[in-house]
Amino acid sequence: MKWNKIMSALKIKNANGQINKNIIISGSVVLVVIIGLCIFFSLPKHLTGEYSHTTNLILVSSTDTLKFDGDKVIEYSDGEKTHSGTYTISGNELKMTIDSYNMTAKLSDDKQSFVVESADGLASLTEGFKYTKSDKK
Repeated sequence: MKWNKIMSALKIKNANGQINKNIIISGSVVLVVIIGLCIFFSLPKHLTGEYSHTTNLILVSSTDTLKFDGDKVIEYSDGEKTHSGTYTISGNELKMTIDSYNMTAKLSDDKQSFVVESADGLASLTEGFKYTKSDKK
């Protein structure tokens, strides 16, 4: 008997005692939206770890590493810290401001790599370079 009172209070059953399908459907849609929003807001908005690109010129090799932590990015050239800055992510677009230059890159869907699409100043030499996340922890 209590179950009928609960269903009446929630208007799940109409005056004829039949289940109101519109209420069930609306409630289900609201539940799915709430779950979707929870998943969306729990996704990371930042990159973490190190992303590297190695350039090989004849007999010389150089590795450029970008280390991401929070909204900060630090650049290392062959293991030595060279520059630092900040970055933002919008969809698959990664925008970095490192010291006096700006870079825009396209992130892969799994966020395990990115390709520099444009940069200003000396950083323009990195256009087209693919940086890949290292397995280091």
